[in-house]
Amino acid sequence: MNVDVLVSIIVPVYGTEAYLPECIESITAQTYTDIELILVDDQSPDGCPQICDAYAQKDDRITVIHQKNTGVSGARNTGIRHAHGAYLMFVDSDDGLFPDAVETMLADLQEHGADIVSASELQIGKNGRTTNNGDDGRYSVYRDEEPLLLSLTGQRNTNSVHCKLFRRKFIDGLFFTEGKNIHEDGFFLFQCYLRKPVLVQHNVLVYRYYFRQESSSRDGFSDKYLAMLYFCEQKKQLVADLYPQYADAVHNMEARTNLQLLDLLCRTKDPQYKGLQKQCVKTVRRFRRYLRPINRHHKQLARIVKFGLYPLYKFAVRLKYYR
Repeated sequence: MNVDVLVSIIVPVYGTEAYLPECIESITAQTYTDIELILVDDQSPDGCPQICDAYAQKDDRITVIHQKNTGVSGARNTGIRHAHGAYLMFVDSDDGLFPDAVETMLADLQEHGADIVSASELQIGKNGRTTNNGDDGRYSVYRDEEPLLLSLTGQRNTNSVHCKLFRRKFIDGLFFTEGKNIHEDGFFLFQCYLRKPVLVQHNVLVYRYYFRQESSSRDGFSDKYLAMLYFCEQKKQLVADLYPQYADAVHNMEARTNLQLLDLLCRTKDPQYKGLQKQCVKTVRRFRRYLRPINRHHKQLARIVKFGLYPLYKFAVRLKYYR
């Protein structure tokens, strides 16, 4: 492995003062030391700006950028513009890396001549319960249009920038869509896949992902989730223009997106979303024969929608979780 290349690690920072020190320390303690850590303080209202500055004074590999609030996408874009490394990573400020994360992924990238390396994360709940999404050491190499098809069919680790290392030259000119904070990283990756990368998927733990909220299923539904449909439409158009032969995979993606949105709509009784609910039901039914659900729950929900039972399902879910 070439040990003389710089890896830039970009961390958007906002409202995470309780977790930020652990995140920073997990990065500065990497076994691969030729890194630059770019902390983008997105006008955080707590003690994060001071924490960032304090760590920068102790480690000259750390650069701090204070900016007006633009959201996570804007903060990541700022980091991209200021990065000097030949390779890039993105870490959320309330998560962390395993000590050999950079070393492992950089070795994979250089060994296989890859453009993107995707590894695994350990998901940690508030009660300390952990879920391992793949750590058997196996790896696969995908080329040409294979990564695009993996994304369209919703395969694991293809729709989040967590646990990934990017070759800087490969993503040159790509940025995150600002103003959208749901699925924005999935669309960034989708644009990468359109460029036909060499993608390595390695089942090894490199990232600690913490579920900080008590229960995300209790959050109310809001317009922010409409970004899911926005990005779905963007993907549809791009594939139609560039790869029309994958129309069936696009129908699968569209049905799956609308099914996911229906699952989220259980969180609200607001009448303004009734039209959206009907639209999603109609779309899932229209493309159901193309649908390949990504888990058993969505497979069951697809059957519920098929037989017109979604209103009863929504009532039962609300009775269980939202009383």
